[in-house]
Amino acid sequence: MPNARQTDESFLADQKAQDWSAVMMRASLKSPIDIDRLLESSNGLAKKKHGVANFPAEIAMPVNRPLLNEDRPAIGVLLDDITQRLDDDRAHAMATRFAALALEKECEVVVLSHQNNAGFERFGFRVERIAGQSDQERAQCLEQLRRFWGVEILI
Repeated sequence: MPNARQTDESFLADQKAQDWSAVMMRASLKSPIDIDRLLESSNGLAKKKHGVANFPAEIAMPVNRPLLNEDRPAIGVLLDDITQRLDDDRAHAMATRFAALALEKECEVVVLSHQNNAGFERFGFRVERIAGQSDQERAQCLEQLRRFWGVEILI
Protein backbone atom coordinates (compact mmCIF):
# COMPACT_ATOMS: atom_id res chain seq x y z
CA MET A 1 0.00 0.00 0.00
CA PRO A 2 2.60 2.58 -0.85
CA ASN A 3 1.37 6.14 -1.05
CA ALA A 4 2.55 8.85 -3.42
CA ARG A 5 5.65 9.43 -1.29
CA GLN A 6 6.77 5.80 -1.27
CA THR A 7 7.86 3.39 -3.92
CA ASP A 8 7.33 -0.35 -3.53
CA GLU A 9 10.97 -0.70 -2.52
CA SER A 10 10.83 2.03 0.12
CA PHE A 11 7.57 0.60 1.49
CA LEU A 12 9.14 -2.84 1.88
CA ALA A 13 12.24 -1.30 3.49
CA ASP A 14 10.17 0.78 5.94
CA GLN A 15 10.20 -1.16 9.23
CA LYS A 16 7.25 0.77 10.69
CA ALA A 17 5.14 -0.02 7.63
CA GLN A 18 6.08 -3.67 7.98
CA ASP A 19 5.14 -3.57 11.68
CA TRP A 20 1.67 -2.23 10.85
CA SER A 21 1.31 -4.79 8.06
CA ALA A 22 2.08 -7.48 10.65
CA VAL A 23 -0.67 -6.07 12.90
CA MET A 24 -3.11 -6.46 10.02
CA MET A 25 -1.98 -10.03 9.39
CA ARG A 26 -2.33 -10.93 13.09
CA ALA A 27 -5.82 -9.49 13.28
CA SER A 28 -8.09 -12.30 14.28
CA LEU A 29 -11.56 -12.67 15.71
CA LYS A 30 -10.10 -15.02 18.32
CA SER A 31 -9.47 -13.37 21.64
CA PRO A 32 -7.26 -14.64 24.45
CA ILE A 33 -8.99 -16.09 27.48
CA ASP A 34 -8.63 -14.14 30.72
CA ILE A 35 -6.95 -16.51 33.18
CA ASP A 36 -6.34 -13.94 35.93
CA ARG A 37 -8.98 -15.52 38.21
CA LEU A 38 -7.10 -18.82 38.05
CA LEU A 39 -3.85 -17.10 38.99
CA GLU A 40 -5.06 -14.74 41.74
CA SER A 41 -4.34 -17.13 44.60
CA SER A 42 -0.73 -17.74 43.56
CA ASN A 43 0.17 -14.47 41.83
CA GLY A 44 -0.50 -11.13 43.47
CA LEU A 45 -0.06 -9.34 40.13
CA ALA A 46 -3.16 -11.08 38.78
CA LYS A 47 -5.45 -9.37 41.30
CA LYS A 48 -7.77 -6.68 40.03
CA LYS A 49 -6.65 -4.04 42.51
CA HIS A 50 -6.31 -0.62 40.88
CA GLY A 51 -3.53 1.77 41.71
CA VAL A 52 -4.06 5.41 42.59
CA ALA A 53 -4.16 7.90 39.73
CA ASN A 54 -2.11 11.01 40.46
CA PHE A 55 -2.36 14.03 38.20
CA PRO A 56 0.37 16.66 38.20
CA ALA A 57 -0.48 20.34 38.14
CA GLU A 58 -1.08 21.57 34.61
CA ILE A 59 2.05 23.72 34.69
CA ALA A 60 4.09 20.60 35.50
CA MET A 61 2.78 18.76 32.43
CA PRO A 62 5.24 18.47 29.55
CA VAL A 63 4.77 20.44 26.39
CA ASN A 64 4.28 18.45 23.25
CA ARG A 65 7.40 16.42 22.62
CA PRO A 66 9.37 17.37 19.54
CA LEU A 67 9.39 14.76 16.79
CA LEU A 68 12.77 13.41 15.83
CA ASN A 69 13.55 12.41 12.24
CA GLU A 70 12.82 8.74 12.96
CA ASP A 71 9.55 9.50 14.83
CA ARG A 72 6.17 9.48 13.18
CA PRO A 73 3.32 11.75 14.18
CA ALA A 74 0.76 10.13 16.47
CA ILE A 75 -2.98 9.99 15.94
CA GLY A 76 -5.04 9.27 19.04
CA VAL A 77 -8.11 7.08 18.92
CA LEU A 78 -10.45 7.66 21.86
CA LEU A 79 -12.65 4.63 22.45
CA ASP A 80 -16.24 5.06 23.62
CA ASP A 81 -15.80 2.44 26.33
CA ILE A 82 -16.24 4.30 29.60
CA THR A 83 -19.00 1.96 30.82
CA GLN A 84 -18.25 -1.25 28.92
CA ARG A 85 -15.37 -2.79 26.95
CA LEU A 86 -15.88 -3.07 23.20
CA ASP A 87 -16.76 -6.57 22.06
CA ASP A 88 -14.07 -8.60 20.30
CA ASP A 89 -15.74 -8.51 16.86
CA ARG A 90 -15.90 -4.72 16.89
CA ALA A 91 -12.33 -4.43 18.24
CA HIS A 92 -11.11 -6.69 15.41
CA ALA A 93 -12.77 -4.57 12.72
CA MET A 94 -11.51 -1.33 14.25
CA ALA A 95 -7.95 -2.69 14.71
CA THR A 96 -7.74 -3.54 11.03
CA ARG A 97 -8.91 -0.04 10.08
CA PHE A 98 -6.51 1.64 12.51
CA ALA A 99 -3.57 -0.37 11.16
CA ALA A 100 -4.56 0.61 7.61
CA LEU A 101 -4.75 4.26 8.73
CA ALA A 102 -1.24 4.03 10.22
CA LEU A 103 0.08 2.58 6.96
CA GLU A 104 -1.65 5.10 4.75
CA LYS A 105 -0.83 8.20 6.78
CA GLU A 106 2.61 7.01 7.93
CA CYS A 107 1.75 7.67 11.56
CA GLU A 108 1.52 5.90 14.88
CA VAL A 109 -1.88 5.09 16.35
CA VAL A 110 -2.32 5.39 20.11
CA VAL A 111 -5.53 3.87 21.42
CA LEU A 112 -6.98 5.66 24.46
CA SER A 113 -9.34 3.58 26.58
CA HIS A 114 -11.14 3.78 29.89
CA GLN A 115 -10.82 0.01 30.39
CA ASN A 116 -7.95 -1.98 31.92
CA ASN A 117 -7.97 -4.24 28.87
CA ALA A 118 -9.31 -2.49 25.79
CA GLY A 119 -8.96 -5.50 23.48
CA PHE A 120 -6.45 -3.78 21.17
CA GLU A 121 -3.36 -4.88 23.08
CA ARG A 122 -3.45 -8.33 21.43
CA PHE A 123 -2.99 -6.74 18.01
CA GLY A 124 0.14 -4.85 19.04
CA PHE A 125 -1.31 -1.37 19.50
CA ARG A 126 -0.04 1.12 22.03
CA VAL A 127 -2.98 1.37 24.44
CA GLU A 128 -3.14 3.97 27.19
CA ARG A 129 -5.73 3.89 29.97
CA ILE A 130 -7.59 7.07 30.86
CA ALA A 131 -7.75 7.12 34.66
CA GLY A 132 -9.74 9.22 37.05
CA GLN A 133 -12.95 9.12 39.07
CA SER A 134 -14.51 12.35 37.80
CA ASP A 135 -14.96 13.85 34.35
CA GLN A 136 -12.42 16.53 35.27
CA GLU A 137 -9.79 13.98 36.31
CA ARG A 138 -10.37 11.95 33.13
CA ALA A 139 -10.06 15.12 31.03
CA GLN A 140 -6.76 15.97 32.78
CA CYS A 141 -5.47 12.44 32.19
CA LEU A 142 -6.46 12.60 28.52
CA GLU A 143 -4.68 15.94 28.12
CA GLN A 144 -1.57 14.53 29.79
CA LEU A 145 -1.58 11.52 27.43
CA ARG A 146 -2.10 13.77 24.40
CA ARG A 147 0.88 15.89 25.39
CA PHE A 148 3.07 12.89 26.17
CA TRP A 149 2.45 11.23 22.78
CA GLY A 150 2.24 14.50 20.84
CA VAL A 151 -1.29 13.69 19.68
CA GLU A 152 -2.67 16.58 17.68
CA ILE A 153 -5.41 14.60 15.95
CA LEU A 154 -7.87 12.73 18.16
CA ILE A 155 -10.58 10.62 16.56
